Amino acid sequence: MAKTGASRVVRITISEQIKEQLIEDIFHHKYKPGEKMVESNLAKEFNVSQTSIREALRSLIAMGFLESEPFKGITVRSLSKEDLVEVYTVRGTLETLAATLAAERISDEEIKRLEDICDAMIKASEEGDVPLRIKLNINFHEALMQVSGNKLLVKLYEYLQFATWSMMTGTLSTMDSITMATRHQKIVAAIKSRDQKKIEIAMKDHIASGSKPVLDSMETTS
Repeated sequence: MAKTGASRVVRITISEQIKEQLIEDIFHHKYKPGEKMVESNLAKEFNVSQTSIREALRSLIAMGFLESEPFKGITVRSLSKEDLVEVYTVRGTLETLAATLAAERISDEEIKRLEDICDAMIKASEEGDVPLRIKLNINFHEALMQVSGNKLLVKLYEYLQFATWSMMTGTLSTMDSITMATRHQKIVAAIKSRDQKKIEIAMKDHIASGSKPVLDSMETTS
């Protein structure tokens, strides 16, 4: 993996691609609440192995998009606006803590890395490369967690699959792509200031503004 985190080479597994597509399909009601998700049918639809489908479904169950019940199989879960509010609240709290811890120990090299990712994200947005902008967004938040220096925090972030939630926000949000990218500069500026209050405000505003379009889209379905 590139050390700068700003490389244009974006690696993603087949199961991750399937997971992302299924999340988008669920939000756009291609698959409706209660609908059964059959591995063999999905494998044919995506033209992949059932192993890749199984991995994707397992992740979606963990994230709460699907549920598995004995004798019933895997079905689409009815996801409410309140469910998403809980996710974004916890994500905002974890990332605010990560940014606060990062400010206490971050090096000039690590700050430069975050700035490089921001620059690459903005460039991708200007060029209309949405998939790359979304991946760089994930790189930014993962790099921030690593810089916090708290291994448990990193494990929680990975276990709760917040990188995928970040991807989902970037994919479903109606916010202008360049605006979504430039918002990350405020986080870096707050971390550089070493001011805890500024960091808290920057992070919470970042999560709130990014999640609002997604939450608003749930108004008619919750």
